[in-house]
Amino acid sequence: MKKKDVCLLALLLAVAAVMALFIKLRGGYTGERIVVTIDGAFFGEYRLSEDRTIDVEGDFGQNRIVIQNGSAYMEAADCPDKYCMAYRPISKTNESIICLPHRLVVQVKDAEYTEIDGIAR
Repeated sequence: MKKKDVCLLALLLAVAAVMALFIKLRGGYTGERIVVTIDGAFFGEYRLSEDRTIDVEGDFGQNRIVIQNGSAYMEAADCPDKYCMAYRPISKTNESIICLPHRLVVQVKDAEYTEIDGIAR
C-alpha cells in the first residue's frame, strides 16, 4: 500500500465514524403517542404529552404503564420474569416494550400512524 492509499483509507474511516456518531446522537424521531396491544388486538392509544397511569388487565395478567415527561415505561407487572419492567423509558418512534407472558406490546408511534399503516408495513 502506498501513502495515498493509507490516507484515503483513513479519510474514509473518519467520514464513517462521523456519520455513525451523527446517527447515534440524532436518534429517532420523538413519537407523539403509544399504542398498546394485547395478543395482537388493539387495547388503547395514549398521548405521550399527557402524564398518566394506565392499568392494563388482560386475559394473561395485569400491567401498569406510566406516561411521564414525554416517555412511557412499565411500572408494574405480575408476570413471573418481570423483564418488561427492566426496559428503559421509550419515547422515540417505533421503540417498544414487550411483556411476552402477557402478550402485551407498547409501541411509540408518530402522528401519522393508523391501523392500516401498521398492517401495510
